[in-house]
Amino acid sequence: MQKTGATTVLWLLLLGFVSLARAQNPAGGLLIDPIVGYNLVVDSNIETPAGRSPTAAYLGVKFCNTNDYAVSNVVAYIGDFDAQTPGYYPVTMTNKPGPGLSPFSLTQESGAADPENDARRVIGTIPPGECLVEYWLISYPLLDSAGNAVHAPSVGPEDDLVLYYDIWAEAEMPGGAVSTAAVTRTVTCRNEITAMANKIMPNNANKVPQEYLDLLEQYWPEWTNTSYDGTVGTKIIVEGYWYDLGNIGVGFDNNGDLVPDHNAWMQPVGDPGSFDASCFRLVKTRAMVVVKLIPDGEKVYIVEDQLYFEHVPENSGAIGLVLYEFMPLRPNCYSTLTPYQEVASGFDNEKFNGDYGAPGQTLTGGTSLLAIAKSVDPLVTRPGSNIAYAVTYTNSGPDASGRPDIGLPLVVQDSIPTGTVYVAGSAVSDNV
Repeated sequence: MQKTGATTVLWLLLLGFVSLARAQNPAGGLLIDPIVGYNLVVDSNIETPAGRSPTAAYLGVKFCNTNDYAVSNVVAYIGDFDAQTPGYYPVTMTNKPGPGLSPFSLTQESGAADPENDARRVIGTIPPGECLVEYWLISYPLLDSAGNAVHAPSVGPEDDLVLYYDIWAEAEMPGGAVSTAAVTRTVTCRNEITAMANKIMPNNANKVPQEYLDLLEQYWPEWTNTSYDGTVGTKIIVEGYWYDLGNIGVGFDNNGDLVPDHNAWMQPVGDPGSFDASCFRLVKTRAMVVVKLIPDGEKVYIVEDQLYFEHVPENSGAIGLVLYEFMPLRPNCYSTLTPYQEVASGFDNEKFNGDYGAPGQTLTGGTSLLAIAKSVDPLVTRPGSNIAYAVTYTNSGPDASGRPDIGLPLVVQDSIPTGTVYVAGSAVSDNV
């Protein structure tokens, strides 16, 4: 909405959470497609501690409508499906004997927000044949209760800690039937070394090699920096980070197909302590990755909403530029990005950038230009009578608020007084 006002009148609304049986993926044409890496970085020297290890990552998920008709009222969740706890994840125990045995799980990084609320995303309508993407920031443990690393002593994959998470979504089909799709995935805490040759540079750094800039101009000439006011509900587009990935080697065989993954993962936040996910939500990514082939030539990836790359061809090195788009959720907030990369190295081995922890870009959320007011008619009434609530919201800023095109519309939520019920079909809206 842009420099407009709108009013929603309703006769009371009741919201409920319904327990669901184990669902399938896809279901009713609703398909869940996680776009995440298999492994989480744990510094090989974390017990010392000799280095600083990332402890957070974004899990990206595509929600697709494979039908030839639109599905509506789509709501997505992440957490524990069986327990029906969005924002709270299944608990695993390490398989190491001894006093270090600990319960472990992923943690929803939701800042000042309630984890359950952050893990529940109202997407709305998905047109036929289209997909929308959601990103959730999670953190993970590095040590057990005895101070031992959660990965195996060796670089190999034996006894590394495996953590679980569920993703599920509900969608209303034409005619009113509701379909629920669900999928379970795992991530593994891996023993990884730091590679000092692998660096990260901001896009405006004067030390970015000219050959990188020439490749950007050659393969992505339409790229541009676009500024927005950064107020609540608008956007902040980070200028971008150059990831000097180095040689992308064989790495692990995470999917068990007997073919090493040859993978790389580029993340904007590794330190959740410097980033408030209740202030800024990652909503879109754009990337250019250039792989220098052997013996010569290049393979170029120009992609949206893809931070994880696998089956990269044999190469002598790779570089990547990623732009991150965030939506400010609360006014007058500050957060700092701590980008890092994870790249396949030798057999059953991955590495991350040796300059992890270097200062990243600070995001600043401006004063909110949204306003909301609520009125009731009548002020006093008797039992059995109707009560009409009107909620008026306005945007006095120059930029639109909300991104319904990527499943992030402006959502107005309200609760109803105890002892009232919603009058079916009474809610109407009037957008000006």
